[in-house]
Amino acid sequence: MYGFSEEVALSNDLEVIRDQVRRYLDDTVKPERLKDLLDQPGAFDGELWAAAVGQGWPAVSVPEELGGLGLGWPGVCVLMEELGRASVSLPLTGTAVTLHALRPTGGPEVVEGLSAALIAGERSVCIAFGEGGDAGIAAPPAVHYADGRLHGRKAMAAFAAVADYALVNARWAAGFGLFLVPLDQNGVHRRIMPALDNGRAAAALEFADAGACPLGDSGMGEEAVRKIHALAALITSFEQIGGAQRSMEMARDYALERVAFGQPIGRFQAIKHKLADMYWRIEVARGCALDALAAVECGAADWMALAAAARLGATEAYEFAARENIQTHGGIGMTWEAMPQHYYRRSRALALEMGSPVHWRDRLIEDAGFCVPTNTGGMA
Repeated sequence: MYGFSEEVALSNDLEVIRDQVRRYLDDTVKPERLKDLLDQPGAFDGELWAAAVGQGWPAVSVPEELGGLGLGWPGVCVLMEELGRASVSLPLTGTAVTLHALRPTGGPEVVEGLSAALIAGERSVCIAFGEGGDAGIAAPPAVHYADGRLHGRKAMAAFAAVADYALVNARWAAGFGLFLVPLDQNGVHRRIMPALDNGRAAAALEFADAGACPLGDSGMGEEAVRKIHALAALITSFEQIGGAQRSMEMARDYALERVAFGQPIGRFQAIKHKLADMYWRIEVARGCALDALAAVECGAADWMALAAAARLGATEAYEFAARENIQTHGGIGMTWEAMPQHYYRRSRALALEMGSPVHWRDRLIEDAGFCVPTNTGGMA
């Protein structure tokens, strides 16, 4: 497929970013901090976000001439992989894709000063594409825009409880497209409910005559929505891979120290098989994600199909690794004191936030141009 470019794979800048982020998170994010967030619906680590802003993380993808770090999508993905490894949640995906969507709109900025505020970390954006009962993107969405106002509901979305803006897909007379909605207004209601993973600052959004701004002409249309959705899913796949990698490492470390029948349980074949199955799933997912990222970087026509494959592989890898990590730990793996259950919760949350595997299988088939026969004539 696409050879992962030398600039992406071997960049010293990216490795420096990875090392700095990992060391900072290892020193700062302790299990007690994560558990406190997990116990509070709509919780958000504002202190960590402030530190991330101070280190320039929201600007990692932005070109240097626009005030960013100039590391592009590879920089964002390296950063998200490390956040996933530490199982922390920051609204960086929404910031990155919104800045990307704002650039081609032409003319005056959709929301005056928003790009600068996002780059500086003074504002944040959540991505709210899901609607009740949908596996991915509703086509057409039930949320609708008319006369400058937005009406309807969006399902639980990560960071919607704390974000300043929401990037939503909605229909209007010209079709449907992307809209930016300021969330601090009377026409918006945030519903915060208990969730399996409360540390994602998730909330459902209700719009009742809410002010909103279309991105570009007619919200740039259905294709713009699909591209932004695929890009966000690709970034999320790196977050999932980071969590899967850490789950495997936790299982490995425990298998080497836990003794049963006079020897470490890591010597038993069943445990070895679990670890091997985690490893190959993670490496397959990583290969798919790197291939998709390379396709984005070189502007390949089929990058959305590769992003769908990356999303599917990362979802499978994280869910499997998180589940088998608990199994390796045994009963203690599900206790509040242990960390495996925390990663399992995160794996389940990330598996649904950008659309379920059912949605991404359909996207892979559609974007890759596969022909699925509707009548096999009785043949399997």
